[in-house]
Amino acid sequence: LGFMTAVTRLALVLLLSTSVPLAGSMSATSRATTRRRAVDNARRPIVIGYAHDPASGKAERAMRDGADVVIWSFLHFDLVPGGGGEGGEGGRGGRIRTDLDLSEIRRLRDRFGEVVFLAAFGGWNGPHPPNELTGKEWCDVFVEYNEGLGGIFDGIDFDQEGHDDLSSDTAKFTIKTLDIMAELAVEAKRRGLIVSMAPAESYLDAAAGDGSVDAQFSLDLGLPPRAWTTGPDATEEDRKVIEDAGFRHAGRQCYAYVLARAGVGSFDWISVQLYEAYSAFVHETARRGGDPVDAIVDRVDRLAEGSTVTNLP
Repeated sequence: LGFMTAVTRLALVLLLSTSVPLAGSMSATSRATTRRRAVDNARRPIVIGYAHDPASGKAERAMRDGADVVIWSFLHFDLVPGGGGEGGEGGRGGRIRTDLDLSEIRRLRDRFGEVVFLAAFGGWNGPHPPNELTGKEWCDVFVEYNEGLGGIFDGIDFDQEGHDDLSSDTAKFTIKTLDIMAELAVEAKRRGLIVSMAPAESYLDAAAGDGSVDAQFSLDLGLPPRAWTTGPDATEEDRKVIEDAGFRHAGRQCYAYVLARAGVGSFDWISVQLYEAYSAFVHETARRGGDPVDAIVDRVDRLAEGSTVTNLP
């Protein structure tokens, strides 16, 4: 759990890939490969945490205490009207913007050279990557941006989510956006970067019953949470909780498309957000009193074995 609060930030992490040695000098990508190898060879579970303020001392304490991966949130892909950027902003018609304190992250990078640093893109209410560039072109923008910063990031974490305002363009995905994410993941992995995704549980829900409506792909990120409304164990009281809360911010298997399109081998790990509001995990454990360990093991087994998602484009 790293330096995340266990109750509110529990995530299920599934490690997927192994390191691929790269030849050449120690570029940002080859440094990422070296750090990936160290994580792959760890004889214990890896500790991953998200951070935003590098000067707060929290991330630094976590790394001193043994955190293996720090994912800095958030960065965003942005268009540059008329073409490239300067300095660390990238080029080829796109740039990266963030309010992260990059100089402080660089200080921590220099101090904790063995820790993996990833750049998280997206976040709740955050923008999705503009469709004007391809995934490969956005990877070019990130690589150029990162090299301009001295290679402080070892890779990318996909954390694209929905929006409070259900009329917002980002309250749903488009196939083009998901294709960009998949192509970016493939290209980043090809270049030796570490790649992860952090879907909300409803975005990649292996616990949904095969053949059920909850196992059907959807682009909509404004759906009612399935375990509380349409799941086999949902009660009238559960449905009233959701109705009273006015909550319609769940997805349905949208990240399954990215995973299928890019291939499992394009990701080093998947971190499923079990702390999603009104998630199936919360319903099973906190609402119905199920054993959290059993619930986690069941999800690990289902993700590792594979599950069927229908209606994929």
